[in-house]
Amino acid sequence: MKRLLSDKRVYFAVFGAIGGLLSAVLYDFFGLDSAFGSWVIGTGFDGMCIAAMLAFGQARYVGKSFDMRSFKKAMMIGGIGGLIGGFVALQFGFPLARLFGGAVDAGRFLGWSLGGTAVGFAVSRVVPNLKRKTACIAGAGGGLAGCALMYLMHAMAAGTATTGAAIGVAIALAESAFRQAWLDVTIRPKGLTLEKERTVTVTLGDKPVLFGCAGDADVKLAEMAGAKSHFATVSLSSGKITLHDMISGTIRPLAIDESFDISNAQIVVRSRN
Repeated sequence: MKRLLSDKRVYFAVFGAIGGLLSAVLYDFFGLDSAFGSWVIGTGFDGMCIAAMLAFGQARYVGKSFDMRSFKKAMMIGGIGGLIGGFVALQFGFPLARLFGGAVDAGRFLGWSLGGTAVGFAVSRVVPNLKRKTACIAGAGGGLAGCALMYLMHAMAAGTATTGAAIGVAIALAESAFRQAWLDVTIRPKGLTLEKERTVTVTLGDKPVLFGCAGDADVKLAEMAGAKSHFATVSLSSGKITLHDMISGTIRPLAIDESFDISNAQIVVRSRN
């Protein structure tokens, strides 16, 4: 169980699937039976719900209960991108498929790949140091895979849930595959709680990773006596990893495999080299 709770692929698969289910509920609620409603509005719902739930999954993964700002940002970007993807598929994808003698399936794959691209872009805005290009390509691949799996399903809800899970897993896999350095953060619960100790990974890159107890922290930890809401940042620049301790005001370099503590977390620096 501890390993599952520490695996980002599990988080993104579960929350991506929930996003797909929510999209199916909205689809049925609004009765989107027309071609425009099904593809443009429906794909907009897909992008909006899957991206929003992946943003929520990212927040839960790093210890936040709810991050409204990231949730709204992902929902808006995913929704608009989904609308555009659905419109392009309807207006250009299906006609092109018919023009070249292809089946309607080609248009469907185009729509889902564009929708997945939008979700990837939205998720890149809320996951620290997840490159946009990587996330977009992974999202498109997840959309293609999800569309293929949809043909094995006999219900729309199951199909959109599978697609949401596929997009989530593809993005999580791409993040881990293409990062240069990262942090393994073991969070130890404090006080009386049902939370279990778990280890999460956070990618290092251009944006410093912020640790603290505030809602804007990239990794949320327990409050520290005498400290403000921001505890420290870890940054990667020109191949050098640096710790800025905001409590003591000191800055020092970190070595690969070096460990240190912040609040209720033990952090270990990792690298692919």
